[in-house]
Amino acid sequence: MAQKQKKLKVKKKSVLILVGIILLLLLINPTISFIRLAIKGYSIQSSFEIIINGGAGSALDKKYSKTLNNIASTKYFSGKKVKKYLSIDYYDYKDFNKNVSSWLKLGYSSEDINEINKKKDDVLINLSSNNYVENITEYLKVPYFKSENLLRYNTYFTGNYEDTVIDVNIGIDKGYYNDPVIVSEFSYTMLVNKYNKLDDNFVPTDLTELTKCSGKKQYLAGEAKLAYDELCDASLKDGMHLGITSSYRSHEDQEDTYDEEVRKNGKEYADEYVAQPGFSEHETGLTIDVKSTEASPFRITKEYQWMLENAYKYGFILRYPKGKETKTGYEAEEWHFRYVGKEIAAYIQENDITYEEYCAMFF
Repeated sequence: MAQKQKKLKVKKKSVLILVGIILLLLLINPTISFIRLAIKGYSIQSSFEIIINGGAGSALDKKYSKTLNNIASTKYFSGKKVKKYLSIDYYDYKDFNKNVSSWLKLGYSSEDINEINKKKDDVLINLSSNNYVENITEYLKVPYFKSENLLRYNTYFTGNYEDTVIDVNIGIDKGYYNDPVIVSEFSYTMLVNKYNKLDDNFVPTDLTELTKCSGKKQYLAGEAKLAYDELCDASLKDGMHLGITSSYRSHEDQEDTYDEEVRKNGKEYADEYVAQPGFSEHETGLTIDVKSTEASPFRITKEYQWMLENAYKYGFILRYPKGKETKTGYEAEEWHFRYVGKEIAAYIQENDITYEEYCAMFF
């Protein structure tokens, strides 16, 4: 009997020793992890949160993460996302931890989050932290990306990211005459089309009557007039015979032109071929409708071919080229030229793009 009691005591003692060893190991392992995390640079509170949430292994396998260190001590921390925190670059701004949490909940990858923060754009940060945009990084890669248009890109997506960005920057996703941008200030690079409307009181500056290769009472804004004089002189040297059927029109003149077209051919036809008042480039004082004084229609004349090959040298572009109707909003008009300046005109000529596309890319 005494021998059995002795054996029982030995067993109990062995169990207690085993339990003690296990407890000691349990205490030692977190302690070691805690020390190692501290050595890496993690704060006491962050180290504790990382350990109790099971993220010590991942944190210790990678180099120190300022993002993990900062977020681990906040209410936004999730132990399940330690590996993702480790791949997110830290940016020092007020709502960084909150935004990281929001982005991860929405489904953005660490790479997406890094690209968003890299832009350092408050509009982009706000929109993306409240809305999920699939493949957002692909949009951010496009040089012409505009943060304010992010959600429109996502809604309009055509299957090609660069095309989508350019189309939305133009305004194609909104439709003609719908919620236009109001243009009040005159400039030689101003854009007026079916998405950009002149203020009702707009009048171009320095309107000057043309005296060369024109016609009766044709006007352009000062710099455009001087450029057209140069173009005229060059065309005459090459044996061309250019004239102008229309240039600057006042708002009232454009109203009359549009109303007359509606009366003759109906509103649908008018909207396709004639700009509504306020949406016409002719009101800017930067546009000319060119003709040959010797032959017609203009598209089959040598003057038309000369304009295609030379107008850009003087700052003019063919405004509504064939094949670009979806960009410009108008059917091709071989007679309609617009002054934009020599540098821009040369770029448009070289790259075979419209002024809409140029503005969507660079303005």
